[in-house]
Amino acid sequence: MAIDFKMSVFIAAARHLNFTKAAQELNISQPAISKNIHELEIHTGRNLFERNGNRLVLTETGQLLLNYALQIQHIYNQLNENLDILDGRTAGELRLGASTTISHYIIPEILADFHTQYPLIKIKTLHGNSKQVEEWLQQKEIDLGIVEGLSDNASMKYEEFLKDELVLVTRHKNPLVANRHAINPELLKEVDFVLREQGSGTNEVIRKALMKIGIGLHELNVKVVLASTESIKNFLLTTNCFSFLSIHAITKELKNEELQIVELNDFEIERYFFFVHPQGVIGRLPDNFRKFAMQRFRRQS
Repeated sequence: MAIDFKMSVFIAAARHLNFTKAAQELNISQPAISKNIHELEIHTGRNLFERNGNRLVLTETGQLLLNYALQIQHIYNQLNENLDILDGRTAGELRLGASTTISHYIIPEILADFHTQYPLIKIKTLHGNSKQVEEWLQQKEIDLGIVEGLSDNASMKYEEFLKDELVLVTRHKNPLVANRHAINPELLKEVDFVLREQGSGTNEVIRKALMKIGIGLHELNVKVVLASTESIKNFLLTTNCFSFLSIHAITKELKNEELQIVELNDFEIERYFFFVHPQGVIGRLPDNFRKFAMQRFRRQS
């Protein structure tokens, strides 16, 4: 059983606030998006979207409809899961959200193995920073999140998933650290940095770690802020800047001698990736995936 198609179109359009991107997600034409939204507006007797300058935004009616549409979608997903249980099948739709590092470097292989074992499960993923993943969970746009750090949101439950290490990285043979295997942390204030955007779980982990040795994140010479680890790596390749990146994100660049790790004397930044979901009972499919991923990494460790 599936939610009404017009409602699926509306949810996609409301999520992207862009009809072209919604059409790409649903693999239909942009005029088809406009037609379905127009029919919903006729049915409700109100506009669901409006223009604010060049931006498309939800009206008050649109936001109200979105809240109910997401609840209806969640109920349909639960219904389909339970119908599959009655049929003795493991099927349905699993909606995951992951922060950027995890979505690019951790979960693709897990998803491939999971799909091989459970081919009837349809998987959808969204990726953004840790704050966005929490918002998607609260809005019931995803069933399970995987993030790079904890927040103080009491409505969310966190569970350790995988250990990670953030390392100081720069381009191979950067003259600023030539012939130096390790440097003192105080020298961090003297070099230029490129870091992730505000709201990134990685930045919060870096801030807390530096604070323990008396260095404020604001004391670093952050020259460039970029939205993804990939863009940071590409930037580092042609500059003498530095960054803190996940060890999982740079395996290829280390092997190809494009980037290098610079050790810091008596200083390490370790963290965990976490599963996160709203407090309470987790659904069967997200719980199956969580257990599958945990077992997979236990076998590798």
